Amino acid sequence: MKKTALFILVAGILIAVLTYIANLTDLIGVKSFFKLGFLALTLMVISAGYFLISSVLEWAKETEFFKKVL
Repeated sequence: MKKTALFILVAGILIAVLTYIANLTDLIGVKSFFKLGFLALTLMVISAGYFLISSVLEWAKETEFFKKVL
């Protein structure tokens, strides 16, 4: 699952960079720029959220207090 989240993060970054370059060279319009930019941002936020939640869960499993609760 972490490989998938990492792939989604890289895909989001790649889409954002390519969209920015396409907008600079006038290959796409403003509407498409914002649609693709929002898609890229969504992908990056989803993968960052997954990494944050998985890190917190790993940290919680190592903590003595949470071993009793979980």
